[in-house]
Amino acid sequence: MGWNFAYNISKHHDVHAIVEEGEFKESLERFSKENPEAVRNITFHFVPRNHHERLRKIWPPSYYWFYRAWHKKAYLLAKELDKRENFDIVHQVNMAGYREPGYLWKLGKPFIWGPLGGLNNTAWCLLSELGIRDAFFYGLRNIINSWQKRFGYAARIVSKKAHTIFVSDPEGIQTVQHLWNRTPQMMREVGTPDTTDMPEPVRHKTSEPLKLCWVGVHEARKALPILLKALPLCKHPMKLEVLGGGEKEKEWKQLAMDLGLSSYINFHGFISHSAVSHVMKQCHIMCITSIHEGGTSTVTLEALQNGLPIVALNHCGFATVIDETCGIKLPVQSQKKISAQLAAVLDQLAEDEERRMSLARGAIERGKIFTWDAKMQVLNRVYAEAAAGNQVN
Repeated sequence: MGWNFAYNISKHHDVHAIVEEGEFKESLERFSKENPEAVRNITFHFVPRNHHERLRKIWPPSYYWFYRAWHKKAYLLAKELDKRENFDIVHQVNMAGYREPGYLWKLGKPFIWGPLGGLNNTAWCLLSELGIRDAFFYGLRNIINSWQKRFGYAARIVSKKAHTIFVSDPEGIQTVQHLWNRTPQMMREVGTPDTTDMPEPVRHKTSEPLKLCWVGVHEARKALPILLKALPLCKHPMKLEVLGGGEKEKEWKQLAMDLGLSSYINFHGFISHSAVSHVMKQCHIMCITSIHEGGTSTVTLEALQNGLPIVALNHCGFATVIDETCGIKLPVQSQKKISAQLAAVLDQLAEDEERRMSLARGAIERGKIFTWDAKMQVLNRVYAEAAAGNQVN
């Protein structure tokens, strides 16, 4: 996310990017050396971040303590840079959350904040089948998140100082309007590159299995079991390609085995980006089962660009990215009911190739809306207004 914003902004403006040193310095310097033309308008400034991995495993929110300390160092650097560069605009892009907005707004320059994610809670009805530990985690997150949105000091202060606030999903608009009395603009935190490549969606023969694709980190919020439990309910034969890995991988493979699905599922693990795209192009449907996302998952837009109709829950960023031209949104209800409805939808698409192909072509058209070039048209307008001193909501 951060790289794509910096790179695409630099196509139009001179960019000074303050970046965390340990995780990104080596790869960015290597890329810059190999691709000097791509970074000709970007100057990277690296700030080290202290962290405590053992403490983070015991108490994950401790991440924010160290992140706040990093922002203080980034602000001190930014003050020195501003004396020399006299910046026109300050844009806080990462991380895509509202809890730690940093201190760059104190520079006294027009401040753009976002896109912000993490403002949405996880639907309570989706927690029941996550297991005690994960249900407790996401339930507690809901409580803390609700309190922080309403009473969090840093976010409320910065929301008053920002020239423009971008949010990554519809719930964020309502939250910012209601709690911070600002009217934000919608902007996805992810995007797709402009391309002239127009993939031809692969056709499905009703005599063959419908090929499904699922991509994601194997953790509770991605909720692959919703799809796994739907497959035995399908009347039409299905074939599932699962891409990604993580802490739940062993558990989910065992669930697939217990459900008698082993011969119908390929667990690919983590594979290259080009390999992911290749697998997508061989499939007929993208299934997204996430019960919580901070905004819009990258795979959503990649599925559209690859001509894959999407079946997902009607919440988070999926609610507005997916429409009737490119996919089907399932109502948020209990996981058991979602699995049953998902099975019914997959059977319908397996038996109606004309409709599925219409959605596939619609996905390609829909994907054109979310390119980085389209995003830059919005940012350039906002930057111009901010630099001219025109206050907008």
